Amino acid sequence: MANVTGKVGAPGTLVSWEEGIGDDKKYHIAHVSPEGITLVRKLKDYKRWVEVVATANSSPNAAAAMLQQLPKAVHLAPGEISKATYAKDLNQLALFDRNHKRTKVPEGKEQAEVFAAIERHLGGTRREEEADAWSVMQSPLFILAVIGVIGGFFIYFTTICEPGYEASGRRSGMKDLLNWLGYTIGPVWMSVAVGSLAALVLGMMAYQLIKRPILQVLEYSSD
Repeated sequence: MANVTGKVGAPGTLVSWEEGIGDDKKYHIAHVSPEGITLVRKLKDYKRWVEVVATANSSPNAAAAMLQQLPKAVHLAPGEISKATYAKDLNQLALFDRNHKRTKVPEGKEQAEVFAAIERHLGGTRREEEADAWSVMQSPLFILAVIGVIGGFFIYFTTICEPGYEASGRRSGMKDLLNWLGYTIGPVWMSVAVGSLAALVLGMMAYQLIKRPILQVLEYSSD
């Protein structure tokens, strides 16, 4: 969900979006104007998020001040920002203050709207550079960690499945089905599947390390 109020003569640009699935879904809001950047990240209450976005859209002149009063709000005034960096291929947008403290803007295609709004309202000296190795490796390493934990559990599960197992109690049919699947696949083939998935992620990471995605940078002088 994206809402933009950054038309000619308007006080700023408001962008809102959601991230994740199911119970892990988070809701975010970004407001950019000549007075700075305000972020409200990781709201968990959908109704509250909708309410805040509607209020900000209905009162654009007071949107930034209203958002800054929220518990999870982060505000950076123009003079506090040293640079903003955006890598589309890595889905990474970050803001840096004068002390080099990094503020990450949550993932989502709306990052492009936020970065464009920053350049439109705050200007900055634009340049491009190759993304550093750590920026490229962050997401793949996290995915590998998840694969290791979940894959390890699946491999262990296949080792405890038995051919003559008969479940009892509630959901016995589901238990029998899972046992049959685990026994049929077996730890060897499950290890192959987990290893192949991990190898695919490693291959993609290696490709990006060689290709090095482009990082767009907006820099701001301290004057």
